[in-house]
Amino acid sequence: MTALAKLLRRSCAIVTSGALVLAGLPAMAQDQPPAAAQQRPAAQQSPQAQQLGQGQLEKLLAPIALYPDDLVAQILTASTYPLEVVQAARWVNEHSNVQGQALQDAMQQQPWDASVKGLTAVPQVLAMMNDKLDWTQQVGEAFLAQANDVSNAIQQLRAKAAANGNLKTSKQLKVSSVAASGPPPAPPPPDVDPAMLPPPPPAEYIMIEPYDPDLYYVPVYDPMVVYGPWPWVDYEPFYWYPPGYVLGAAIIGFGVGFFVGAALWCHYNWGGGGGWGGGGVVINVARYNQFNHTNLAATRGGYSNWQFNKEHRGTVGFRNTALSKQYGSKAAPSNFQSTLQGNHSLNTGPLNAKGNTNLNVNRSFNANSNLGVNKNLNVNKNLNVNKNLNVNSNLNANRNLNVNRNLTVNRSFNPSSMNLNRGMNINRGASFAGGGGRPAGGGGGGGRPPPGKPHH
Repeated sequence: MTALAKLLRRSCAIVTSGALVLAGLPAMAQDQPPAAAQQRPAAQQSPQAQQLGQGQLEKLLAPIALYPDDLVAQILTASTYPLEVVQAARWVNEHSNVQGQALQDAMQQQPWDASVKGLTAVPQVLAMMNDKLDWTQQVGEAFLAQANDVSNAIQQLRAKAAANGNLKTSKQLKVSSVAASGPPPAPPPPDVDPAMLPPPPPAEYIMIEPYDPDLYYVPVYDPMVVYGPWPWVDYEPFYWYPPGYVLGAAIIGFGVGFFVGAALWCHYNWGGGGGWGGGGVVINVARYNQFNHTNLAATRGGYSNWQFNKEHRGTVGFRNTALSKQYGSKAAPSNFQSTLQGNHSLNTGPLNAKGNTNLNVNRSFNANSNLGVNKNLNVNKNLNVNKNLNVNSNLNANRNLNVNRNLTVNRSFNPSSMNLNRGMNINRGASFAGGGGRPAGGGGGGGRPPPGKPHH
């Protein structure tokens, strides 16, 4: 009984200590925040995470921020239709001699958005957008999702170029500025990375226009130089220049001018506001109607709102979740360039007649990895070699030298007539019958070859 009592006491102690541990668990759980509070799901974080900060926006816009205003505006609108940008670039490559009124007439036959059609008048820009397809898609989505931030980022970049003495009026461009309305921006919070904050509105708007409204020169510059010291280490822009362009000493260079006529009908109404959408990008109705052969009505002062038409985006999805939900398209893959070149069949009219230029490529390699290889090497190793060398080594040589040594000498000394017969009849002919012997005139094979012939 004593042993049983001890056993029961031990069991009671174990149960009691276990109960104490379990009783303490709720208090411990209350000290720790819930898992959902520790880290929000990705789906809840994505809208904020997908808003690009100043560093990312300036990286995207640095290559074009110093272009003329209306060209920048049309690049922004056209970049929302990246698939049609590719089609237009291919078409221009196939029809490089079509310009002026002929180009305007040809564009009436194409199904692309009007903003893309207009850029065919500036093939240098289309070439860059086609070369940098991922960049084109990112710029388009940034413009659709953060139009005002895009405008502010462009102005911040222009202010940096002007402050470094690199943005001035030239023979090709006219630079001016106008004070911005509204209160000055508040200073950024001290504990937040400025690269992640939206770009502040500018103190003044810097405008860039061509001297001739119909003749456009596209600036060529290195963004890492023209804006001064680049502040965003993690967001460096690319430097693009057209093929054949000769780099000079100028910070901003220019290639050939492009006669655009009414092709560039977008207009940047800096400051936006007043009910204008699109961050200040509007339509110059007179130019739009002239180039596109339409009768669009102006809403105020000869301008009209620009609106995105998702039908011209085709099957290209959005990376930005908010845009994907807004326009009802599936999310785009991370590498848009390889997807566009791999899975989209581009119907470009006359271009298709000359072949699909590497656009309709099925990258799903349907390969049968079961390589039907018979590894049973059926090799007959019984080398049937007759090693009985049938060589006649019997040298049949006739060594019988038939020499006539009979000297017939007339020793009767007659000075006037000496008959001395020293004829020697010698037969030294050797008859060899040796199959393995060296052929006549053979030589040893290792001697020096005759002049002018190779030595093997």
